[in-house]
Amino acid sequence: MAARFFASFCAVVALSEGKWFGEKGERLGELAQYMVDNWRINALEFHDNNFFTSEKRVQDFCRALIERKLKLSWWGEGRVDTLHKYKDETWALMRDSGLKMVFLGAESGDDETLARMNKGGSQSAENTLSLAAKMKRFGVIPEFSFILGNPPEPERDVKNTISFIRKVKRVNPNAEIIMYRYDPVPIGGEMFDAVTKLGFEFPTTLEQWCDPKWRQIQRRTTADVPWLTIKGQRRVSDFQTVLNAFYPTATSRHIKPGSWRYWLLKIVSGIRYHLRLYDHPVELTWLQKRLTYQRPEISGF
Repeated sequence: MAARFFASFCAVVALSEGKWFGEKGERLGELAQYMVDNWRINALEFHDNNFFTSEKRVQDFCRALIERKLKLSWWGEGRVDTLHKYKDETWALMRDSGLKMVFLGAESGDDETLARMNKGGSQSAENTLSLAAKMKRFGVIPEFSFILGNPPEPERDVKNTISFIRKVKRVNPNAEIIMYRYDPVPIGGEMFDAVTKLGFEFPTTLEQWCDPKWRQIQRRTTADVPWLTIKGQRRVSDFQTVLNAFYPTATSRHIKPGSWRYWLLKIVSGIRYHLRLYDHPVELTWLQKRLTYQRPEISGF
């Protein structure tokens, strides 16, 4: 496990030094069998940051699940450019073995921003759209994460990423969208240099690290950051509320696709979404609370 590419926003790669290690597919099948036999599990989540690095290993794992007739649902994390290269036969095998959803770091719909992030590989906005279409064809839900408010033009980045997310939803309405605010990590690079020039700096003492303000920054519970305005952050939050109402997550335990709750959210949010009226969606926030809406990054598959 671990991350292989040195993305400028990723803290995991600094710990793994870009190395990746994986159990053999057959061994994973044995472990799945053991958990079914001993704990009667019906689903698996793999939190390896690059579970799909080896296509052959994934094929072996899928065959092991099918041959053992385990009938498990499973979820994993992967890269857009890696899975974009997978053969259709592998996608069919993954689907038949029980793969339901894949978490994918799309990060941005702008190739220049992806380059600044140092995503590595061959990731591009076009690959993200293409993969969204392929996963729709095979009935596997893509769970795309995006980072908004990236330097050097955070406000413009928010606007462009929102537009790209709408494109993704047109291609695959079932795609889950998870949004994060850009926050720097101390590994240097163009983006880190940009926020440093704006006055951002990491704590240098234990007392500073324990300061309530810094804990809020770490948890993304404060808008007091120098690289993205409060208005820009509110724009992200408001859009997320409208998007989640118009496209309710398929993973919610309380709002099932096709249910009256599902259609109520879509109808009430429809005008806002189609006319791009995202500001202050108080009625949707109220409705989501009343219907016990769960965001995709919280409810799981």
